[in-house]
Amino acid sequence: MTTARLIALDQILFVLVAAAWAATAGVALAGLRQPAADGRRTLLIAAALCAAAIVVTALRVAVTLGLARAGWWFVAEKVTLALPLVVLPALASAVVSLPRLLRVPPGDAPVPSPRLVAFPLLITAYGAVTGVACGVVVSYPVTAGGAAAVLALFAAAAVVSWRLLGPVRTPHHRWQTAGTGVLALAVALAVGGGRPGGAPHSGHDGGAAAPGLSVDLLRGPAASAAGGPAGARPRVRRFTLTAQPATVRLASGAVDAWSFDGQVPGPVLRVRQGDLVEVVLRNRMTDGQAVTIHWHGYDVPSGEDGVPGVTQDAVAPGQTHVYRFRAEDAGTYWYHSHQDSSVAVPRGLFGLLVVDPAVPLPESEDHLLALHTFGTRPTLSVDGAAPVDGLARLALPPGTRARLRVVNTDTRPVVLGLAGAPYRIAAVDGGDVPGATDLDGARLHLAAGGRYDLTFTVPSGPVLLTAGDRPALLVNGPATPPAAAGAIVDITRYGAATAPPARFDQEITWVLDKTLALADGLPRLAQTVNGKAWPNIPAPVVRRGQTVRITVVNRGTDTHPMHPHGHHVRILSRNGVPATGLPMDTFDVAPGEVWEVALTADNPGMWMSHCHDLAHAAQGMEFHLAYEGITTPYEMGGRNRPA
Repeated sequence: MTTARLIALDQILFVLVAAAWAATAGVALAGLRQPAADGRRTLLIAAALCAAAIVVTALRVAVTLGLARAGWWFVAEKVTLALPLVVLPALASAVVSLPRLLRVPPGDAPVPSPRLVAFPLLITAYGAVTGVACGVVVSYPVTAGGAAAVLALFAAAAVVSWRLLGPVRTPHHRWQTAGTGVLALAVALAVGGGRPGGAPHSGHDGGAAAPGLSVDLLRGPAASAAGGPAGARPRVRRFTLTAQPATVRLASGAVDAWSFDGQVPGPVLRVRQGDLVEVVLRNRMTDGQAVTIHWHGYDVPSGEDGVPGVTQDAVAPGQTHVYRFRAEDAGTYWYHSHQDSSVAVPRGLFGLLVVDPAVPLPESEDHLLALHTFGTRPTLSVDGAAPVDGLARLALPPGTRARLRVVNTDTRPVVLGLAGAPYRIAAVDGGDVPGATDLDGARLHLAAGGRYDLTFTVPSGPVLLTAGDRPALLVNGPATPPAAAGAIVDITRYGAATAPPARFDQEITWVLDKTLALADGLPRLAQTVNGKAWPNIPAPVVRRGQTVRITVVNRGTDTHPMHPHGHHVRILSRNGVPATGLPMDTFDVAPGEVWEVALTADNPGMWMSHCHDLAHAAQGMEFHLAYEGITTPYEMGGRNRPA
């Protein structure tokens, strides 16, 4: 069984275990208070429930053992807290309570003491409920504070129940009841005395050292200061983007949108490798909405990254801001506002960025495809044209070599299929794929924010691109080939393998989950990293030149497209299986998965890292990667709201 299924099964079982033991204790207490005849029948029902609860508890232990094979991250709070608090009392219930439930005296003979029968059942129920709390509150890593809070509640419930159940009725049973109480106390002490910190977690817990270099000094060069080889000036490409409301007209109806220059997607910014790019952002929004521009996947200087509260202040209506950077890395990228991004991007504040190589590509046909969903209406824009929510069409000369640059601007992954011609994944997230091979009928999983460049020779017949379960683009219709239905390509295993780094200077672990955490000063169910939500997630601190291995673990039930700003990471492995080493800037970590990636610290700054399911970022899954000695004069909150 996969780790994801074990996680889902465990969540079902910890609720069933709590319900089973609570029902057993409740029925047993009811039977002890009833007249003898009725009480006997009720206590026999309680015995049956107790037996069922023992079986369900054993199943949860088995599932935990299965999860343990995937890594300590998945079982830390279960092994150190949740299971001891239910398994040890369950053993006491099996030894002390169950036999007495089955041997209730007939007739008017007195029933056993409630403390003998019900107390083990009650503390087992409390332990089972504590297991539910551990899954929601403690998560990973297990902290001393979280463990202490859980144990205090458990101990308080046990003490109150012991007193309310009354004294033992027969003296010769005192040692048994005392043993049960000692057992409950031993459970609490054993668990509380254990090492509460869980598995060790490397990395730093503080911010960048201060005083140091301010991030707003890490900017792109002005045209007058940007020299090229032998003192030659680079070509300067100047653009102006105006954020403003717009209406997007689809076949299914009009959409009120936010836009750059009154169009969605915004204007395509197409430049050549070596150009100096200068973009003036003007905010003409009419509802007070501030904006920025983040260059998704393009590793600009940190001060140009467009994250409000980290690298700049958000640009308010009526204001302007200038971005500058050298177009050094050829490939397919995109841009979007990072102010209120969970709202702004779905509403249309995005566009595409292409950096053509200095030496032209061999493809004679080169087209941009932007996938975007307005509400529940999926659309496709071809070459920056207005999006369509039906089937888009493209005419290409047969025999030519075509490149389709597919950009997923949504916050959910999409499965792509290309039918009608063999194709290759020529580039992933802007980087060329070494050793790319032909695929015929295979499908592709594209992460939120990710990009694939697909190349193929245009056949004499039609070619169909599908996105999810819908036809999105038809090349050379009107005939439509059957949709691709092959297996989904494992992108971590595609292309030629490259050697991993020989050594790592630092190890960092990001454990992703959905738990109760402090977010914006209030406890709420949040998307968390290492048990904490923004702004309380410690920022790992790196030094320039370091090679860092990052282990990303998803112990929740949501897929998380992780996106570190300012860097591409090289994929080392997924679920322990070595990868080919493709560089990516957005990678989907599915439930139960463990990814290992390598980050080379070659772009000093203060960098946001977050889940690119932007709703998850807004719910807490955003944090920073900081370079030693880099500071920021900006503050999140108030006018600056990056997610």
